[in-house]
Amino acid sequence: MPHRFFSFVMILAGTGAMLLAGGCTVGPKYTQPVVPVPQSWRIPVSESADLANENWWDLFKDPVLQQMIQIALVHNTDIETAAAQVMQAQAQVAVTRSNEFPQVSATPSIARERLAANGSFVLPPGESQTFNLAELPGSVSYLADFWGEYRRATQEAREDLLATEQARQNVIIGVVSSVAQDYFQLRALDLQLTETHATVKAYQASLNLTEILFKGGVESELDTKQAQIALDTALAEIPSLEEQIGHEEDALSILLGVNPSTMPRGLSVLVQPLPPAVPAGLPSALLERRPDVLEAAHDLAAEFAAVGVAKAQFFPQLSLTADGGVESSVLSKIISVPALMWSAAAGITAPIFTGGRLTGNLHIAEAQQQQALINYQSTVLEAFREVDDALISYKRSREQVTAQQALVNAEGGALRLANVRYKAGVDTYLNVLTAEQALFSGQITLAQDRASVLIALVQLYQALGGGWQP
Repeated sequence: MPHRFFSFVMILAGTGAMLLAGGCTVGPKYTQPVVPVPQSWRIPVSESADLANENWWDLFKDPVLQQMIQIALVHNTDIETAAAQVMQAQAQVAVTRSNEFPQVSATPSIARERLAANGSFVLPPGESQTFNLAELPGSVSYLADFWGEYRRATQEAREDLLATEQARQNVIIGVVSSVAQDYFQLRALDLQLTETHATVKAYQASLNLTEILFKGGVESELDTKQAQIALDTALAEIPSLEEQIGHEEDALSILLGVNPSTMPRGLSVLVQPLPPAVPAGLPSALLERRPDVLEAAHDLAAEFAAVGVAKAQFFPQLSLTADGGVESSVLSKIISVPALMWSAAAGITAPIFTGGRLTGNLHIAEAQQQQALINYQSTVLEAFREVDDALISYKRSREQVTAQQALVNAEGGALRLANVRYKAGVDTYLNVLTAEQALFSGQITLAQDRASVLIALVQLYQALGGGWQP
């Protein structure tokens, strides 16, 4: 009966399972490497309520920015590519793991044949020379994973999957950070353009005044020319700023996965809220949170498993195979006992001479494992550096804004005093022009400094591993 063949298949699978249970797994066991971790950051910060554990929308209240981030998470092409890579890695795990199981196949066929009347094969009287032949053959093969080669390969594929998932998280954090940085840079350029237009109006008013005084014989033509030069200088800044704004909008469009277009605006950089303090947590937390560090750790674990795969190939392999099925010229009798046919075999394949191939493969795997270890250590060091740099940048940029604001206030006072002295006839217009140019330059710098604080906070958030919850 056919069920006898399938019973044999089950026995074969059970035998393979027992062999597997009695086997071992060669190769090194992965342990997370120990790296020197600083006890604290160079910039004194709080160690509680880690910034990286905060949701993005808890840091920046700008609704337009939040909407842009949501759009980017759905439509950004880099994120979509990373998601597809995760799906590919998931499928690869299934493909690799399939080697751990028996492989079963069947090739059913139905044929109609006719024997020659004067051929060498003589049929009994009454039998037809034309008949049907139905076959239902099947085969089972199983390579006993006695040394753990296939289990190590599956482990490697799973670690690759985990690394790919962490890479996807790193892409998400990078995209979110890029959207925020480009948005703040765009709003800083908007502020600079606003300040430039206001300065142009002020310079135009000064030019009108000097022209009136020149026509009245009170001022010289030089004052008029200087006022015109100041106005033209400010006007020349407008096309450059508009060009930079267009480029930033295009960059934001690509990050959002849409065609280049005008971007909406939210809060000005002057009113963007900032946290009063920046808790950065302990340095050791980076090893458990930063996606790139976790990715490097999984890559290292995968290389440990790859060494096990290479070592297992030095040992003999036991293969179990079985072929069987049913064959009959009468379709209704195909499930009868006489129609049953089967065969079974077991064999051992042992490498004797491979010309150095197995040794070379092992050396390659060990070298790749060493490279993965170095990469992990380098990634950890880079993570510490990025956080330290971001903390320094955030602290110093806030100090820079405070100092620049004081400078702008002083320059505004100097301009008011210069105007009073000029209108009173005790000072020249050159001093007024100098004060106006200093104030204009200071206001442009202040706008960029305010954006630098926000960008530094974004970079710190990214360096700490990000707290974006999918």
